[in-house]
Amino acid sequence: MLPPMSPRHPDAPLEVDGVPALLAPTTGPMHAGLVFRVGLVDEPLARRGITHLIEHLAAYVPGRAAAHRNSRTGVEHTYFHVQGTEDEIAEFLTGVCERLRNLPAERLAGERDALRAEAAGQPADPMPMWRHGARDFGMSSYPELGLPQLRPQHLDDWVNRYFTRDNAALWVGGDAIPAGLKLDLPGGERRPAPAPSSALPDTPAYFCGDSGVLAWDTVVPRAPVAAVLANVLERRMVRDLRDRDGHADRIRTRYEPRADGTARIVAIAEPGPERADAALAGWVRLLAAVGAGQIDEDDVTAVAELTRAGLRAADERGARLPGQAFNLLTGHPVQDLDEALAAVRAVTRDDVVKAAETAYRGGLLMTPAGTDADLPGYAAAPAASAEAVPGRVRRGRRHRELRLVSGPDGVSTIDGDTVTTVRYDACAALLAWPDGGRQLIGHDALTVRAEPTLYRRAGELTAEIDARVPAEVRVELTAREPEAIPQPPRRARWWLRRG
Repeated sequence: MLPPMSPRHPDAPLEVDGVPALLAPTTGPMHAGLVFRVGLVDEPLARRGITHLIEHLAAYVPGRAAAHRNSRTGVEHTYFHVQGTEDEIAEFLTGVCERLRNLPAERLAGERDALRAEAAGQPADPMPMWRHGARDFGMSSYPELGLPQLRPQHLDDWVNRYFTRDNAALWVGGDAIPAGLKLDLPGGERRPAPAPSSALPDTPAYFCGDSGVLAWDTVVPRAPVAAVLANVLERRMVRDLRDRDGHADRIRTRYEPRADGTARIVAIAEPGPERADAALAGWVRLLAAVGAGQIDEDDVTAVAELTRAGLRAADERGARLPGQAFNLLTGHPVQDLDEALAAVRAVTRDDVVKAAETAYRGGLLMTPAGTDADLPGYAAAPAASAEAVPGRVRRGRRHRELRLVSGPDGVSTIDGDTVTTVRYDACAALLAWPDGGRQLIGHDALTVRAEPTLYRRAGELTAEIDARVPAEVRVELTAREPEAIPQPPRRARWWLRRG
């Protein structure tokens, strides 16, 4: 449903306290959500976790069951959702806005602990980091490094920048906007999502994963044909990799639209260690076939029919509203049901073939750990730098192949033929331990470990790095256990045996 007209201004979209609103009937319980255009992509690595922490603080309601309330910090959006009566909806969302204006600082420590516990049970997805580096769309690969040093002033500044009425949208699934709803948010401005960066000079590309998971992603123009392609690909994976060859059991794909007019397609298979090589070979053949246009008309027809059925069912429940609110925030058309159905109905096999060709050319493949990564036609994703910075050379202690170079421009490590460099003007974060250990993470996601214990004449190394890295990217870490501090390899001992 399109945004209803305001009774006060018949030609203007409905709004509540300056926040644009979408309203649609629902066959199920009444529900509503408040979404802001801020997410992981907006966070610098040294402040990673700030949006999630604010979300937790704003969503917390003391002494109340949370079965029908939830909130989430996503890649580009953060939302608060509630299901219940008009009064319950008004109370929760009004309270969210009140807490955003006055965050409960006394809960900081407890919510930090809650976020750490939440993160402990969630495996990291390395794909975004390899594609985008250590910024914007690569942030979801990283832990919430900023949590320990976030202070109330940091949070208030972030709220005033992103959690404003001009950067928000409301959706309500029900007959009317709840009468008691008040969205008392500070003024601000609409904050567009940053443009995606790239850490891949060439595609299709691959990298070797450290788990048994086989994964692939790509970035394509955002359109109904791309969503259809994602589901056609899943059907093909199930048919070829699981049912026919028996190489993988758990298979799934996702379609993730973005604010910039692109969309990410993700495909995942879990083959098990004994089938990993066969699954990789089969998956590479399947991708090549799909990229070459080997797509069945029946698959396209079936997926399009299922997609239209899903849209109708979602519209009845008001489940299309969150996506419509996201579109409203990012300047994309807010389609009614008929328009959405017509767009899917217009997708042809030829359209899917063209989309598949684009998807294949931009693909990034993660191979399961321990598999043969010799993949003709795929470029290895960069895992090293082209050159070292000029500067002072420190040799490794009891390690002839290891050297560290530090200079005015940055730091490099050289281990045999492998060079890794982080320049100070492209440093996303500096991790600092009290014992003097330093780890620099570059915008390209490459990492330099500057451990004084590993190098000769390294007494001034820590102070040199600290003086040259901008303070805003520094992350203070707690003391390491002694056994966690890297040490040079033991000297080899030789004994002369007499026969």
